[in-house]
Amino acid sequence: MVGKAVERIVLQAAEHFAAGRPNEADALCAEVLSAEPDHLPALHLAAVAAFVTDRATEGAALLGRVFNIDPEHAPALVTLGDALAVKGEQEGAVTAFRRALIQRPDDAGLHNKLGVALGELSRFDEAEAAYRRALALDAHLTRACFNLAVVLAEQGRLTEAEEAYRAVIARQPDYRGVWLNLGNLLMDRMRIGEAEAAYRRALATDPDDPALLCNLGAALYRQGLLDDAIVQYRRAIALAPDNGLALRLLGLILHEAGHLLEAAGIYRRTFARDASDHVIASNLGACLSDLGALDEAVAACEQVLLLKPDHAPAWTNLGIIFEKQERVDDAVAAHRCAVAADSAYARGHANLAVALRNSGEIDEALAVSHRAIALDPEQPLAQYNHAHFLLMNGDFANGFEAYRWRRKCKTLSDGDADFSEAEWQGEPLDGRTLLLFAEYGLGDALHFVRYVPLAAAMGGRIILQVQPALVSLLRQLPDVTVIARGEALPPFDLQLPLMSLPRVFGTTLDTIPADVPYLHPDPARLSRWRAALADVTALKVGMVWAGNPGHKGDRQRSLPTGALLPRLVMPGVQLYSLQKEPRPEDAEVLAALGDDIVDLAPALGDFADTAAAIAALDLVIAVDTSVAHLAGALGRPVWMLTPYALDWRWLREREDSPWYPTMRLFRQRSPREWDDPLLRVSAALAVLAAKTGS
Repeated sequence: MVGKAVERIVLQAAEHFAAGRPNEADALCAEVLSAEPDHLPALHLAAVAAFVTDRATEGAALLGRVFNIDPEHAPALVTLGDALAVKGEQEGAVTAFRRALIQRPDDAGLHNKLGVALGELSRFDEAEAAYRRALALDAHLTRACFNLAVVLAEQGRLTEAEEAYRAVIARQPDYRGVWLNLGNLLMDRMRIGEAEAAYRRALATDPDDPALLCNLGAALYRQGLLDDAIVQYRRAIALAPDNGLALRLLGLILHEAGHLLEAAGIYRRTFARDASDHVIASNLGACLSDLGALDEAVAACEQVLLLKPDHAPAWTNLGIIFEKQERVDDAVAAHRCAVAADSAYARGHANLAVALRNSGEIDEALAVSHRAIALDPEQPLAQYNHAHFLLMNGDFANGFEAYRWRRKCKTLSDGDADFSEAEWQGEPLDGRTLLLFAEYGLGDALHFVRYVPLAAAMGGRIILQVQPALVSLLRQLPDVTVIARGEALPPFDLQLPLMSLPRVFGTTLDTIPADVPYLHPDPARLSRWRAALADVTALKVGMVWAGNPGHKGDRQRSLPTGALLPRLVMPGVQLYSLQKEPRPEDAEVLAALGDDIVDLAPALGDFADTAAAIAALDLVIAVDTSVAHLAGALGRPVWMLTPYALDWRWLREREDSPWYPTMRLFRQRSPREWDDPLLRVSAALAVLAAKTGS
């Protein structure tokens, strides 16, 4: 075989290899090597063909023959570096590529290969230098630009990395992985909306990539778009049913979105795949607790603690379940176990503080709450509860500041009150329009509208948005436009929740605006009520024994009808029910009382009606509800039966209220113990009736 024929065959072999036909290339190289065993190009090409067709040992032997002939053969050194890199021997690959670069210093692709090997070794500064050298030699080498972005991101140089990714996009918008990586970088930079857009762009070219779908789901979740995130995780799982991580995340988001039954099913499915997954078992316990399946929830938590006795979240979940079962001491014990298992577990301390409050240990609760906030000051719900502890102890300055965190609590914030206008900070309004809006219960709105005249005095226009039941009553407020929640709002410049006004006005215990009455009954309605009750000579006492059953503390504040009303039936007293929605179990007691209690509820259309009725009565006795607030705002005598330490505004151990001068508190002296305050209110009513009748 003459030289020209050999070269022609080697050229054909190279063409076969370039066309993706390594076996044909290998056969031609073998033909050449049978005639010229030391033909370097054929030896090298045969070695490459061997590596490509998974004959690594043969390929290494052929490279060895090349290096015996020419130890610095650059193409063979590159092949050696590639082979070592595939095997994970990156140090050897770096050495091979550096030796090749001595022969080929201007090979941009080779500098890029060196950068990849260095990056695998986490030698990012050296990798960066290699990529920059590659780009200096070939500014259009897109893969080097992409790899440069990767190592810049690894070094935390996110702005430079973003610029590099965008440079790749400018050159080749469909370069594989660039939109995914850019999305990940934008997530790290907390530019979540942009990250979402990047992931969607990546999916446009690769719509069935489960990892991409999961990343998009994560971006949607971070924006609070839970149902949209669920859609993406469902798609990911449909494409990859064995994707355990996607399944876990789907369960978590379903749980948070309130799809509890489905979340529990996903948790069970995940746990069935891995019965050692104590985290999922703990989440299942929390989900079952939210579903009200408390015994099953306890069993799930106990299963966790068998797997991992020091898993603090399981102890916390167990404590929460015990609280729902009103096992107060067990709840405290479980929460103590949580913080003993992990002394840095902020959520554990926060929940222990709540349990201690419920058990009556207010001082320890405050100390533990301080610890929770010190461990993690970014816990919105813990800060919200901490605010309650501070306010309950009279620390209004710090308490109202911490109370701002309620707006960040997903379970507390009102989505209808998500306004884009700036929040008012108490500065002069100078003719601007301020929206003040109610957040939670009717009682909260009645409590804090006392501040509206103060805001109106700041030189602007006031719009007050409240629950529809309060509109008629509150339209009496001067210089205020009152609008029902759900109705269209006129334009406004600034906004603030009503419950933030004490902070804005710097309220302390000594500066509470407590001039009452700050609300007044409609004169015409009041006249009708007085006329209707004119013939009653006994002490006229309005009664409310239960609040909204949906209130999370309702079981602590509301009373069974039979526990309260029969105690207050006595000579010289006529009871009147102001209870708008009696519960089914009330009917029998009310029927048995007969004429001793008169039901006014059918005549009470809204709070303006209730205000007029209260003003026509001598006294209101109520549990902690909106009617108690209304009576206090009207400046009418009101006796309130209050739990030991449920609501911060009643402070501690006081029988009066600095918010309502006409209010008298009959407080539990220990948690959940109603006999004593009921006995005291009955005795006080008997004394008042005797004085009134004498």
